[in-house]
Amino acid sequence: MNLFGWLKPKTFGRFRVSPETAGRIKSDWKNIGKLVTSKGPSQLKQALITADKTLDNALKEVVVGETMGERLRNAKDLFDYETYNKIWEAHKIRNNLVHEAGYEPPHHMITDAIEKLRRGLNSLHVQV
Repeated sequence: MNLFGWLKPKTFGRFRVSPETAGRIKSDWKNIGKLVTSKGPSQLKQALITADKTLDNALKEVVVGETMGERLRNAKDLFDYETYNKIWEAHKIRNNLVHEAGYEPPHHMITDAIEKLRRGLNSLHVQV
């Protein structure tokens, strides 16, 4: 572990993901757009789950942690305060979708969460 603990040694001073990961994220984001456009409840849920996963894939290259929650805690200094809190809100909605039977958030809540995750990716210099 390095002096800062939460940063991966290879990325100190570089808070960008690799071109390969950025390419995969952009490809995934095109699929997210298609899912959102369909507006079906199950497609929206899948879009949020995929959006959350894409942000996690970016975080894996920048910070250490066993889970996305740990990586988010370790990435706090990489985001402005508002963006960081909105990412957490979106991640919690995703977790509720996956882990709570019968959790059915309204359409606007899911699309808002997806937008929050997109802004998080943009903060890591991944334009989607």
